[in-house]
Amino acid sequence: MEVPKGVKCFGLGSHYWKLKKALYGLKQVGRQWKKQLHDVFTKFNLTCTFADDCLYIKKKAEKIILIILIYVDNMAVAGPNGTHIVLFKSALAENFDITDMGELRFMLGILVTHDHEKRLIYLSQSAYIHQILNRFGMRDTIPVFTPLAIKHNLSTSQSPTSKGEKHVYKGYSDGIHYLSLVGSLLFTTQTRPDI
Repeated sequence: MEVPKGVKCFGLGSHYWKLKKALYGLKQVGRQWKKQLHDVFTKFNLTCTFADDCLYIKKKAEKIILIILIYVDNMAVAGPNGTHIVLFKSALAENFDITDMGELRFMLGILVTHDHEKRLIYLSQSAYIHQILNRFGMRDTIPVFTPLAIKHNLSTSQSPTSKGEKHVYKGYSDGIHYLSLVGSLLFTTQTRPDI
């Protein structure tokens, strides 16, 4: 059987006994899960990167042979050789109940497209961006390059302070939650830094 090259995505079940105990009564569930996963990955000679503690790499002769990116109980695994991916999956299955979801197509609002011939991966957040536009009622707006005047300075003194001003602003803003909007835009900069 030929092992396909490229990226694989595995979903981890929450069937490890320490995690089950943490789920039913401890506030430290995230910490316990991360600690348990880190212990298992360390056993597989994976190293947590300095830049992001959800990114693990495995090197052999100073070459990266595996890259694992974790988000809660999902992970994307990439490597130049499919054999290493299969071996990692087998070793992981000895410690956790896992589900192989096949080649990575969609994760965290990011569409992943593969060009196997050119060995390229394309990331797109178009569906997520359209969802944001719908959520904030901006689907039919006309895009502009710079929606705000250049060098326009805003200050806290311009914020509404009295109940009357806040009521007028709420009517003007039509219920748009500014922090949610900004947070959504910041997430889209993962694949669209120009936003």
